[in-house]
Amino acid sequence: MVLLLLLLLFWLMVVAFTYLIFYYESANGPHLEVLRSRGSVPIMMLKGFLWSLYSHVLVVFSAATALHRSYYSLPSGPVEKTPIIFVHGLYHNHTAWYLYLRWFRRWGWEHMKAINLPGKFRSIHEFSRVLAEEVEKVLVESQSDQVDLVGLSMGGLVIRSYLSEEAARAKVRRVVTLGSPHGGSKLAVFGLGQAAKEMIPGSIFLESLNQGVQIPAGGHFYAVYTIVDNLVLPNESAKLTWDGVKNLETRLVNHVGLAYNKHTARLVKECLDEE
Repeated sequence: MVLLLLLLLFWLMVVAFTYLIFYYESANGPHLEVLRSRGSVPIMMLKGFLWSLYSHVLVVFSAATALHRSYYSLPSGPVEKTPIIFVHGLYHNHTAWYLYLRWFRRWGWEHMKAINLPGKFRSIHEFSRVLAEEVEKVLVESQSDQVDLVGLSMGGLVIRSYLSEEAARAKVRRVVTLGSPHGGSKLAVFGLGQAAKEMIPGSIFLESLNQGVQIPAGGHFYAVYTIVDNLVLPNESAKLTWDGVKNLETRLVNHVGLAYNKHTARLVKECLDEE
């Protein structure tokens, strides 16, 4: 019992620490004015903090659903909508998408797959090879010409790395990234593994990636962000300034909570439904 309480206290301290750094970063840059333009900064910080606590509880509970493998796999049968491949973020797995899969099935999607990126400390480029293999599998199994890709946090960078190949861009209809550190995150210095190092602002990986433009052949790319993202610092890194990219702000929700917030899921749905 004591150990459980200590772990809970440590967890609360870590979450509070991320928001302390978030406020420090915002107060020493233009983002503080963005926050002020939306309302009371302390209240928004509190909402982000509470969402962080809630979302981490959901992370723990959804982890048990990993035993239900078919839930995350592509079903058989004819395709009515473009198949969706969901790509998780750093140190997570396919269970991050438990609620999204549930919601999207209610909204009429059947052919979806939440993939696993094995090896938590590999490079983003290596993860993109896994994605490339999964895209080919889904195209064959669904007999579809294209897929839609949705990436959370690092998952968005994995998608972009995959789209660096011209042949890949013709196989993708639309891309939606959720809180992806396109310009890197200063908090990545605390991470372990190659992928974490690659997400540090100014890294060789990001410098190379951002020299190009990775947009599907159809030109549909959406970057969804939250102004109280406690893990992408500076907050503007979650946006892209390319021509044709739509940057969309979702409700006040923390970084991890982007995968557990129904309003954000509806925003993704609208992106994939948009004519």
